[in-house]
Amino acid sequence: MDSAAREQVRAVLQGADSAGRKQLLEGEVYQILRLIGCDTPRFAVIPAGNGPGKSAGERRAAISAFLNGEAMQGVVVKIQSPDILHKTEAGGIAFAAADPNAINKAIDTVLSGVRTRAPEARLEGVLLCERVAYEPHIPGSELLLSLRQDPAFGPVVVAGIGGILTEWYGKLAPSETTWILSAHDPKLADANPPDLGGLGPAFALLFRPSRLHHTAPVDAKAFWDLFRRWADLARTFGNDAGEDEPFVIEEIEVNPFAVVSGRAPVALDGIARIVRGRTVPRRRRIEKVRNLLEPRSVALVGASAKAVNAGRMILQNLRTAEGVAYGHIYAVHPKEKAIDTIPCVPSIAALPEKVDLAVVAVPAEAARDAIRDFIRLEKAHSIILIPGGFAETGAMSLAAEIIEAIEGGRAQADGGPVLCGGNCLGIVSKRQYNTFFLPQYKLPFHDARGDNLAAISQSGAYLVTLSSNMDGVIYPKVSISYGNQMDLTVSDFVEYYLDDPGVQVIACYIEGFQPLDGMRFVDLVRRHRESGRAVIVFKGGKTALGAQAAASHTASLAGDYAVARSMMAGAGAIVAETLNQFEDFTKAFTMLYDRMPSGCRVGLISNAGFECSAAMDSLYSLTPAPFSEATRARLGECLPNVAHADNPVDATPMATTEQFVKAVEAILDDPGVDALVVSAVPVTQALNDLPPDPAGTHSENIYSLSSLPQELIRVFRASKKPIVAAVDSGRIYDPCVVLLERAGVPTYRKIDRATRALSRYCSVRARG
Repeated sequence: MDSAAREQVRAVLQGADSAGRKQLLEGEVYQILRLIGCDTPRFAVIPAGNGPGKSAGERRAAISAFLNGEAMQGVVVKIQSPDILHKTEAGGIAFAAADPNAINKAIDTVLSGVRTRAPEARLEGVLLCERVAYEPHIPGSELLLSLRQDPAFGPVVVAGIGGILTEWYGKLAPSETTWILSAHDPKLADANPPDLGGLGPAFALLFRPSRLHHTAPVDAKAFWDLFRRWADLARTFGNDAGEDEPFVIEEIEVNPFAVVSGRAPVALDGIARIVRGRTVPRRRRIEKVRNLLEPRSVALVGASAKAVNAGRMILQNLRTAEGVAYGHIYAVHPKEKAIDTIPCVPSIAALPEKVDLAVVAVPAEAARDAIRDFIRLEKAHSIILIPGGFAETGAMSLAAEIIEAIEGGRAQADGGPVLCGGNCLGIVSKRQYNTFFLPQYKLPFHDARGDNLAAISQSGAYLVTLSSNMDGVIYPKVSISYGNQMDLTVSDFVEYYLDDPGVQVIACYIEGFQPLDGMRFVDLVRRHRESGRAVIVFKGGKTALGAQAAASHTASLAGDYAVARSMMAGAGAIVAETLNQFEDFTKAFTMLYDRMPSGCRVGLISNAGFECSAAMDSLYSLTPAPFSEATRARLGECLPNVAHADNPVDATPMATTEQFVKAVEAILDDPGVDALVVSAVPVTQALNDLPPDPAGTHSENIYSLSSLPQELIRVFRASKKPIVAAVDSGRIYDPCVVLLERAGVPTYRKIDRATRALSRYCSVRARG
C-alpha cells in the first residue's frame, strides 16, 4: 500500500477512534475499500444528530447530491450504528426507487424501525447505496472476503462462498467452501494466481464454468488482484506491523461481494473492527536450548528425603543420566547432606557452580522464589519448571512474576536462563537425562531407532502415552513436554532443530500458541520443509471463536482450528486430524525416512479379499501400480492357482509363507512400483507367524529365519523402497508385530491405517 493510501485509511480509523468506536460504520468500510481499489456501489452518508441532514431541507439536499442525475436501478437505505451488525433483524434496512420522495420515506421507515426494535442503539445516521443488479442466493454469484488478525497467526485473509447461506455452506463442507491464507504467505508475491479451481469443488464453482454458469463467474486474475490488496491491508494494519502504526484492523468482512457480469466483484455489505496497540512477542536465547537438552551439570530443587515425591523421582531418574558429568548433579535441600547418594547443598546460593540445567519441582510460590534466586544469583543457564498452579489455574499473578523475573534476566551479560514449563513433565533427552517424575519400571525407555525424531508436546500426559506406545519401536532423540509456555514455546524448539541435520522428523502435539507464535511456527515449518525435513502436527482445541468475534460470518467459517490447520498445512506441515493419525504418521516418517519413493504408485498384497477391497477404497493419494508382464508372470508362478496375480494381489489363505514372500519380492522388483503395502491375515495355517508353543500344539516359530516375519524383515532390509505392513488379528499375534516393528518395519493393525500412513509419506517425500 502506498503512503498516501495508508494515510487516508489511517484517517478513517482515526475518525472512528476519536468517536470512541471500535466498530466501523459501513460507510467507513466503503471508504477503506475504495482506497485499496475495491469496487463498491455509489454511496453517501446522511449523518444523524446535530450534523447536516437533521433538517428536512438538509436531508433532501443530501439525497439530491447522492442521485446527481445518475441512472440507478434502485437505492438501499441502511442504518449506521456501531451497535447493530445485523441490520435486517433490527429493521435497519429498506429499499426504494431512485426517487427523492421514495428515498426520504425509506429513511423515515428505517429510523422508526430501529428506534422500535433497538431503542438503546446509537444512531449515527443512514447510508444510501446504489442497488446493484445481480442474482443473489445462487452459488457462484456471491463471494465472501474478509481479513482478520488471528492472535497466534497474525493477519490472515479468508475467501469463500458468500450470501445468506454462507454458514450453511461452511458447515456442509468447510474445507471446500472456504480458503484461508496468511497475509504473509510467499504465494502472494506472485502476481499470477495459483490454481484456484483446485481448492475444492464448491469454492472452484466461482472460477470454473459449470452447468449453473456457462462462463466462470469470477475472473481468477481479477480475484487474485483483489485478494492481494486485502492481504496488503491486513499486513499494513496488522497486529505484527511496526510500532509506528497506532491502529490494528482486527477484522473487515464483506459478505457478499456481488458477482456482476462485466464488472469486478462489488462489495455490498461490510463490517469492521479496530483496536489500538499490538502484540510484541518475546524472544528467547535459542542457543541456550542446548544447555537445556544436553546439560553437563544439573541442580534439582524439590526432592524429599523422607518420601518419594515428584522431586525425589526426578532425582532418581537423574542419577542414571549418561550426559551429565560425574559429580555434577546437586540436590538443593536445607537439612540433608545427601539424598539417594546425590550430594545436597543448603541453598541455591551454595551451589558450587553455575549449572547448565536447574529442575524446579516445588509448589508454585516456592517455585517462583527459586526461579528468582537462580536468575538473581546467575546460577543456571536453563530451567525446567515442573509444577502447575500458575496461569492454567487462574493464578495469573504468580505466572506474571516468574515471567518478569525471566525478562529481568535478559539484561544479564549472558542473557539469563531459558525456561521450559511450568506445568510440564520436562524432558527425556536420549543418552542424556530424564526428568519425567515417573518410575522407569512404569515408563521404560528401551533403546530403539528414532535418533532422527524430536517429539515436542504441550501435554506431558500425551507425551507419556506416545512414549509408552512407541517403546522398543521408536525412542526419539528428545521428548519435550513444554507445558504452558511461560518462556520457551513450541516454536523455540522447532527453531533450535533447524541447525541439527540429524533430526529429520519433528512431531508436535500443540494445544495453543502464544501471541503471534503460530505465525513464527509456520515460517519455521516452511524452512524445515525446504530443507527436506518433515513436521507432523496434531493441534488440539478444535473449538470456535469466542462470542464477541462470532458475530461475523468469518468467525463461523474460519475459527481458531480452521485457521491453524490452514496455516500449518499451507506451510507444509503434515497435519493429523486424530491422535491415531498422529502416531501413524510419526511411525511412518521416522522409520522410513531414508527410503525416498520415486512416486506414489503402490503395490498391495494380502491373503484376504476384504483387505484388498479395503485398501483400494483407502488409497488416499496413492495410485495402484500397473504390474509389468514379467511381474504378473512371476506372481502366477509362485502363488496358488486360485490367487489373483495382479494389483492388488489376493494371495488367498492357501498361500504358504514361502509363496507369500516370493510374491512380495516379485512386486518389489517391479520398476513401476514405488512403495508396498504388505498384509497377511495371520490366522491361516499356511503361515508361520506365531511364537513357539511350549505345549507343542503347533510347530510355528517366528524366531526361525524361515518364519513370515523374519522373511519379511529380510526382504525389507534388502529393498530401498518404502514398505509398510498390516497385521489385522488378535493379541496372540502381538509378538509378530513387535518383531517386525523392532526390525524397522512400520506395522499397523488395520490395512486402511497402513495405506493412509504410506500415502502421506509418499506424497510428501516424493515431492521433497
